Amino acid sequence: MKNKTINNYSEFELINTISKKIPVNKSKDLILGSGDDSAIYKTSKNVLTVTSIDSFVENIHWEQNNQNYFNIGWKTVNAAVSDLAAMGAKGKFITIACNLKQSMFYNDFLLLVKGFSKAATDLSIDIIGGNLSRSKETTITINAIGEINKNIGQAHIMKRNSAKIGDKIVLSGKIGGAAAGRHLLQKRNARIKSQKLINLFTKPKARIDIAEKIAKSGVKCAIDISDGLIQDLRHICSDSNVDAIIEKKNIPLYKKSIEIFGYTKAYEFGLNGGEDYELLFTANQKTLLNLKKYNITFHIIGDIVRRKKNIKYSTISLTDGDKVDKISQKKGWDHFQNE
Repeated sequence: MKNKTINNYSEFELINTISKKIPVNKSKDLILGSGDDSAIYKTSKNVLTVTSIDSFVENIHWEQNNQNYFNIGWKTVNAAVSDLAAMGAKGKFITIACNLKQSMFYNDFLLLVKGFSKAATDLSIDIIGGNLSRSKETTITINAIGEINKNIGQAHIMKRNSAKIGDKIVLSGKIGGAAAGRHLLQKRNARIKSQKLINLFTKPKARIDIAEKIAKSGVKCAIDISDGLIQDLRHICSDSNVDAIIEKKNIPLYKKSIEIFGYTKAYEFGLNGGEDYELLFTANQKTLLNLKKYNITFHIIGDIVRRKKNIKYSTISLTDGDKVDKISQKKGWDHFQNE
């Protein structure tokens, strides 16, 4: 058999290979291993530790000529911490490893550090260490560490595999703005620009502000919108062995994106753009009432339904009331297919 390069495989096929080839010697303290937004393990009788790691690479996750290093520092911290929010955890610490080009200007290095610091301060998280090294391309790797305390407990960890038939599909905020902002940045000669949309891409905010409240409300299944609504909902459906139906008119889009790009393009940004870092979760009626008690803004966009028998993959359908469209498997962001 011909030896293929990893470019022939999707990111998620490669992750599945890792999971199969590296067995976990499951400790009694391990609550959740690889396959979700974060891993979770018990560190004391009353505390669960939540940890995730993310890497960001120049000219893949950002382009030096259209973003400043302050925003790069800010965004990488928020993107990493967003994985903690998806589990319902309170962020505690981060460590940062940077591989830097020797040609990097010292002032840019200072901006990067200030971006890290400002983001950590706003998220009430401490930067407790890291590593520096030289490299041909600048890369940033962040390990984010959080906690789920005894007042929430293991029963309220939010996981991808906990969606139930009859649950509503819910978003914590509008989506598609980051993809619209990225598109504006890439079109350097564009006559129409919106700084708000650009900021949604360059300076996103992890929803750590509502993560614990959502978990306390009874939400048991969640993920953050990093790879796009359809891709991330597909993770939930696949892991929970369910299907999903989305009401097209209920997807919350940015008016400015519709104004600049038209509804069709703004809608595509919402479905598949990614990097919004809003929380996508499922909830029953009792949980929805609890969310209202916490004054959490949310948007119900569809329903979790029974998975069709003898179908290899979970099905996501979009409906406008009359027409139903099935979504193809190849949607959303994939680090090995889109770059």
